[in-house]
Amino acid sequence: MRRLLAICMLFCLPLAAAGQEDLRYLMPAFADGMIIFNGQQPAQGKLNICALDNTLRFLDKSGKEMVAANEESIAKVRIDTVWFIRSGGQYYRMYPVIGDTGIALQRDVRPVETGKQGAFGTTSQTASIRENSNIYADGVAYNIDKSQEVQFEAVETLFLYKADDVLVLNKRNLRKLFPQSKDAIDAYFKGGGKVPETVPEALQLLDGWK
Repeated sequence: MRRLLAICMLFCLPLAAAGQEDLRYLMPAFADGMIIFNGQQPAQGKLNICALDNTLRFLDKSGKEMVAANEESIAKVRIDTVWFIRSGGQYYRMYPVIGDTGIALQRDVRPVETGKQGAFGTTSQTASIRENSNIYADGVAYNIDKSQEVQFEAVETLFLYKADDVLVLNKRNLRKLFPQSKDAIDAYFKGGGKVPETVPEALQLLDGWK
């Protein structure tokens, strides 16, 4: 924690105290973790990732939630036993398949108007905000006060990762990442197979090609 504070405190802004478990975070709760930087020593702390603005959050000694602003130097983050890779300003949850290759899951969460029906394949949740806070999504500032309930909508999209790169999940990249199974991949798509849309489906499919 001390090292995390030493690195991040100069580049951070105070936010509302950590809220209840909900869709706004990529993990159910803040947990012990490690930050892997490019060209710097790793740092540790109580970590979580906000899915609304894709920022790394940590708790200071008083339990106040803070956000690091020098995230361009972050390569990967471990929270509890879960790893996230950062690419293009986004955090993706990593599901290893073989070696340094696997599924990368992106969760896009944004506030929606109360009563608005979610799009197909989405999940939504309404949460009460306990502290005053400004949340930014799609360049819009949402001022949330203690009396306001906000509904959040989450859309999850699967990608592939190879080492430090995140790639679109499609036939071309599957053949690239699993060259030993090109014939099996071609046969799968020729037979009408589709790109998987859930993590379990993707892991089951890729397990046969590793």
